[in-house]
Amino acid sequence: MSALSVTCMRTVSRARWMFSTALAAGGFLAAAGVTFAFSLEAAEGAGLSLVALWSMSVAPWLPVLAAFLAMDVWSDERQTGRIDMLLSAPVRDRDYVFGKFLGVWAMSLCATAFFLLSSATLLWFYASPALSSVEAVDFLPALAMLALQSALWCSVSVAVSVFFCHGAAAAFTSVMLTSVLPRGAWKGLLAWSKDGRIAFGEMPFDAHVFDCASGVVSVSTCAAYVVATAVFLFVATVSVGRLRLVGRGARGKRLLSWTAISLAVVFGALSVNLARRLDWTVEISPSGLATAFSPRTRAILAESSGTIKATCFLPRNDARFRFAAHLLTSLKRASSAVGGARFEISYVDPHWDIGAAERLVRRGVATDSLVFETSRRMVAIPISDGIGERVCASTVRRLTSPPPRHTIFWTVGHGETGFASYDTFGMSDIARDLMREGFSHKSIDLAKTQQVPDDCALILVAGAADDFARAELDVLDAYLRAGGRLLVLMSSAHVDGLATLLSTWGLRPQERPVAAAKTISGTDVIVSGFADHPVSSSLKGLRIVLERPVAFVPSMAAASGAGADAIGYSAIARVDNMAIAAAVERGDGAGKDIAVRPTRIIAVGDAGFVLNGQLAARANANCDFFLNCIAYLAGTDPPASGGAEVGVLSTGMDRSGRFLHTMVSAVALPALVFIVLLSAALRRRYRR
Repeated sequence: MSALSVTCMRTVSRARWMFSTALAAGGFLAAAGVTFAFSLEAAEGAGLSLVALWSMSVAPWLPVLAAFLAMDVWSDERQTGRIDMLLSAPVRDRDYVFGKFLGVWAMSLCATAFFLLSSATLLWFYASPALSSVEAVDFLPALAMLALQSALWCSVSVAVSVFFCHGAAAAFTSVMLTSVLPRGAWKGLLAWSKDGRIAFGEMPFDAHVFDCASGVVSVSTCAAYVVATAVFLFVATVSVGRLRLVGRGARGKRLLSWTAISLAVVFGALSVNLARRLDWTVEISPSGLATAFSPRTRAILAESSGTIKATCFLPRNDARFRFAAHLLTSLKRASSAVGGARFEISYVDPHWDIGAAERLVRRGVATDSLVFETSRRMVAIPISDGIGERVCASTVRRLTSPPPRHTIFWTVGHGETGFASYDTFGMSDIARDLMREGFSHKSIDLAKTQQVPDDCALILVAGAADDFARAELDVLDAYLRAGGRLLVLMSSAHVDGLATLLSTWGLRPQERPVAAAKTISGTDVIVSGFADHPVSSSLKGLRIVLERPVAFVPSMAAASGAGADAIGYSAIARVDNMAIAAAVERGDGAGKDIAVRPTRIIAVGDAGFVLNGQLAARANANCDFFLNCIAYLAGTDPPASGGAEVGVLSTGMDRSGRFLHTMVSAVALPALVFIVLLSAALRRRYRR
């Protein structure tokens, strides 16, 4: 057996019985568990893959883990005096250094693998929806990058340990060099620059992990980590050789060793800079990334044809560049898979690609935009407005087959929420999504209108708080009897007039709000019971979140009438056998040979479930449910085209599930590992 393998095994065997190992493993699991648990809550509803979220929760704590695992590999030898006996053996210095490095690296990899297995197990218990689109192979690129980073931190910590006789001092210095100083310097740059992250992007170490987890592997970056690791191992080897010269004078040899270390550092810095400039990336397509789009998006891409030029007009150091680039690449792969339009992707950095940027600006394109164009049309999407699967799919449809324009009339005068309100309690975000689907918006004051305009696709009552006058109800009723469409969002059953109108059309709101066991904040209700209805059938397996919703039951009118006058009632969303969203339709019972436009009404028991703040704060299918309601009422989309975005992170955890997951992953499991390792260390000490 070689000296290198013996040193490696002895390093691992000795570390198993040390208190510092128990502290390092328990602390690493606790810190990574807390970061992952809170990151899950913060990122829910965002276009971030579970793999990227997990790996970015691990990356910041790998330097600390390596520092504590390597704190005694050389410092303890120097403190106890065993270093003289060790160096007197006929073993090369590099075998000692590489052996100890491999032992520390192996322990770091074992801790990372254990955290992955424990995280996956806990997610399987508490948040199985988050694992539905992720396979084990999806973690391999991220694990490879974490392994490279761990190798670098372990080499630095092993090299630092050579210079100290006390393990605590070595660990402190290693943490400062590998974690505190790099991240502190980066935070300082962000604070110093007026543009913050837009000017400097993300922390490079975190960005490298995110890239690999998102399917973009930079070969040059991997080479840079290998070179840096080799440089620090060389520094450690030379430093160990210098220990042989202690007490022997040899000033010239010591000077040569410092010269060799300096040259190695310079060579490493130049090599890393060269690798960064000669960047070469390889794109992979893990199944868990946002590359498998919803049925609606795949249908739109399949119907597209020709060539679509997609341009990302954004600085490459912008933090949003990576997500935008990955989204365009995913669209290209998905369109090719379904035989749709051929995508040509280009990137224009306004700081470097001056000519291309000037041409885009002259065409009216603002900086920080995604530009989609064909031979006849061009659509520019401001990234600040939000980009994602739904936005890009709607843009592709507008380019290849522009949808007909429909007008939604929003009632005013009763305290309703407006479509032009941009604050947290407004509905500007959902209004913008509707505009991308081909709808326009107008306000209508029923008190000043004798007849609803002919271009009205549907009337939307968004959270009326005041009563409707009798004249207003007459206008609404006449519109409905002529085959009109109505969407009512209501959080109270006490809006006089409106509740009466709904009752005459087959819907009666309940008096008390619905309370359910599954909740996120304690006052909201998680709804996952969807009926086989055009509005809700495509949402089965997902959830919507409503705040103190009211329920609906069929009124006497739902059981009356026959033929074209029959009113059909459908509970499209339920919680605990209570309908929190219901639809009625009159005229569907008429024969196919009779050209009757059926009257359609949908009532949802929460007026604020698509407010700007609600859509930004939670991962749910609220937006999809609302858009499906609009499409059903306006008769624009077939039911098969519905479906939520699959690139959105959704854990499905309620408030109690989130608490249990956090406590187990961040407290119970790390404490158990710490106790087991500490018990082993104490038992070993007592046996001596």
